Amino acid sequence: MSSTPSLARIPLWVTLVPLAVGVVVWFFLWTGFRDRLDQALAETLPAGTSWSIRGFPYRLEARTGPVALSYEGKALRARLDARQMIVNRQPWRTDRQVVNLEGSQASLALQPLAGISATIAAEAAQASLRTEDGRVARLSIVWERPGIRLGFLAQPLSATSVEAHLRETPAAADPNSRSPVLPVQDQLVLRASDLRLGEGSPLRLMLDAELTAARPIRSFTTWEKGGTAEIRDLVLSDSTGDVLRLSATLSPGRDGRLYVAGTLTTVCPASVRAAFAGLPPVSEKRARRPVTLAFTAVPGVSADVAPPEAGKPPPPVRAQEPDCPRLR
Repeated sequence: MSSTPSLARIPLWVTLVPLAVGVVVWFFLWTGFRDRLDQALAETLPAGTSWSIRGFPYRLEARTGPVALSYEGKALRARLDARQMIVNRQPWRTDRQVVNLEGSQASLALQPLAGISATIAAEAAQASLRTEDGRVARLSIVWERPGIRLGFLAQPLSATSVEAHLRETPAAADPNSRSPVLPVQDQLVLRASDLRLGEGSPLRLMLDAELTAARPIRSFTTWEKGGTAEIRDLVLSDSTGDVLRLSATLSPGRDGRLYVAGTLTTVCPASVRAAFAGLPPVSEKRARRPVTLAFTAVPGVSADVAPPEAGKPPPPVRAQEPDCPRLR
């Protein structure tokens, strides 16, 4: 007869010992990760901000009281206020975090450029940040039902949701290249649903843009010296289809203004011209074929779209389609 003890005779508490040891070891490891997050919050949040960290055993969750973050540089001014901030992080992944904001308002301003400022306020917002080698590999933010103010627009914007995605793609210009095109340093994608300017109709927005410069952008001066912002594609559409599609180049001027030049295609040329000129909305049927127009603008100062050609009849319209949407 075998003398090997039966598993049924081993006390239950003996089988639980490895599990208990594992929990204790993981708790001490988790505590170390918690302390790292606590230190990061202490270095980021202003003095007087309160927070607590929980989430054992699977995650780290930091909940703060009211938050007021601000930055004032030579060119960039930024501020974030929130009633509460919740930071979630997997303990072993310090390069990735998800941040939820309640009752937040964020504002940005490029002080050397007149009118280039933005403020967005929302009751709920969520951001995810992934860093890599000290750069932003991906920053994504979603605002729910935000109110938006742009410094160069007299009327406010509103939307059901707005999402932004930013990536830093640092690169150095080839000193031997004769191409006037500088490398892309940052990429920006914007999406918005039910976007309204003032009393305008709700539209969908899709924007893909890039910042170019001779070297990675660490200051406004770096970008100002020959850099541009390239709107590769901006589309405004409604349930009927595209209303406007444009591409443009934005360049900083020595006079403290931002200069914009590009082309757009639209099925509502009269409505677009009225919106650019700041005139009251017009009644217009959609054209059967998109019309291509050149435009220039100095945000907050002027915006000009090529006028209709003298003597040329207006484009044929789609009589059975809905009227053009109100743009403002």
